[in-house]
Amino acid sequence: MSEAQRDFLFIQSTTEVGGAEAATLNLFTHSAELRARSVIANLGYGQGDLPLRLRAAGAEVIDLPPTRLRNPIGASKMLLSLRRLARARGVRVVAANGAHPQVVGGVAARLARVKSVFLVNMIHRLPLWSNEPLDMLALRGPCDLMLVISRASMDTIERLRPGVESRLFYWGTPLRETPDADARAARAELGIADDEVLVGVFGRLQRWKAQDVFVEAAARVAVSRPKSRFVVVGGSVFGLEPEYFEELKSGARARGLDGRLTFTGFRNDVARLMAACDVVCHTSRVPEPFGLVVIEAMAQARPVIATRGGGPSEIFADDSQGLLVSPDDAAGLAAAITTLVDDPEKRRRMGIAGLARVKDAFTIDVMARNLIAHFDSVAGARAA
Repeated sequence: MSEAQRDFLFIQSTTEVGGAEAATLNLFTHSAELRARSVIANLGYGQGDLPLRLRAAGAEVIDLPPTRLRNPIGASKMLLSLRRLARARGVRVVAANGAHPQVVGGVAARLARVKSVFLVNMIHRLPLWSNEPLDMLALRGPCDLMLVISRASMDTIERLRPGVESRLFYWGTPLRETPDADARAARAELGIADDEVLVGVFGRLQRWKAQDVFVEAAARVAVSRPKSRFVVVGGSVFGLEPEYFEELKSGARARGLDGRLTFTGFRNDVARLMAACDVVCHTSRVPEPFGLVVIEAMAQARPVIATRGGGPSEIFADDSQGLLVSPDDAAGLAAAITTLVDDPEKRRRMGIAGLARVKDAFTIDVMARNLIAHFDSVAGARAA
């Protein structure tokens, strides 16, 4: 094990990539300072490739044996390993992104007598006991600062943890322009003609993400707009609701969308596929904690339609930057899609305005600078 001193210890439980993990990967890919000052403890749950991708980005990742919290001997060994790592490397802040890392990281930070910072990437429910057991445990764990990714999430966090300081901390995305040739190649792979309008939805396949609403809206639009085509990008992650994929495909067939709607499954080339789209949708039926997909699409200068509430309502400063529709409203989503399908100039203007908004407030550089500043501010004194 290298003995280079590090200021920050990140606890990473899962090896699979959801929104929170994609944000972490973006940070370490694009921030040399964060890589130089951090070490990541990988607890190894799941079957994904996140540790490999972090190492490929230049991050230092140390693997620890995965241990269930319900196993007291294994959990104790894991906590002691994290304490040894923190002390050996001169760590000043333990950072935890997600419920399991927060349960582990908060205790490990106290054992090592350093500060703990939780990145809160979900909207919790009131009262406390209405949340999942692991989320409840994380919310009550030792913590010095909570970085909360939207005001919608902050509203509940301030009531659930009034004794812990919380600060608003928006996610960011890289500004990586996809060459036109790559976008055209992606359209060709999907079988999209130059005169067709491609509408996509991106995200892991779960019912709360409401890709079924997108399928229903696509069926409505397809009837009156023969040049419209549709794509669903994403797969099951963390082993959650694997049957939902087949339900979506069955629903598409039942609505006559064969040849009009494509399911790609899980993809690593999301930016390229977004650039291939003319319109990007985000359809969560419950308030989205932030909506990384939304700013990723805006960074590709693509017009976005998202459901009202949660992060997207904060991301769009006004309707020139994106359209908001009611959740679980296939007719409203179809109407918004039709408006953009029929108006290429509006698509162009909205894409430009959305890109400007991301450049102003939601770049990965802004996110990394803010994160490091928060860590440094809380690390001024050792934890009691």
